[in-house]
Amino acid sequence: MVKKLGSIIKHSFVIFAVVGFLGTITNLSIFFVFVDVLKLWANVMAVSAFLIAGTQNYALHHIWTFREITGDEKLSFHGWFKFNLTTLLGLGINLVVLNIILYFYSPPYKVIAQFCGVAFGTVFNYLGSRYFVFNKSRFGVNTTSMTKTPETDKIASL
Repeated sequence: MVKKLGSIIKHSFVIFAVVGFLGTITNLSIFFVFVDVLKLWANVMAVSAFLIAGTQNYALHHIWTFREITGDEKLSFHGWFKFNLTTLLGLGINLVVLNIILYFYSPPYKVIAQFCGVAFGTVFNYLGSRYFVFNKSRFGVNTTSMTKTPETDKIASL
């Protein structure tokens, strides 16, 4: 059972990382344009970039990363809200790291500090997504109604 759980987590973490990478590109692109090019305030743009990338990530995690759990369920405001509440901890970590680096190191491009903040928040975002937002018992999905695949068999056997 522990081996099966480890395999499922490795698989979902790899996909989570790919989705997170896409979200990071979105986040950093928005941040770079508005902070480094247009010279807007770093904290405001970090939050804005977080919300836009977070919406993108929620949708991709729902339909790809955790599809064994979400099944045919549609995207929902409730799921989006839980996802964003969970990732607020990651945002808090992001902002702390961002501001520490900006204050103590003053990098020539502030996007470097933002990248570091995003990286530190990733661990918290995965754990929250895996065990709170897309957890089969908390998500309310009846796994017996899903299409049977080797992955759903693994989830159902846990």
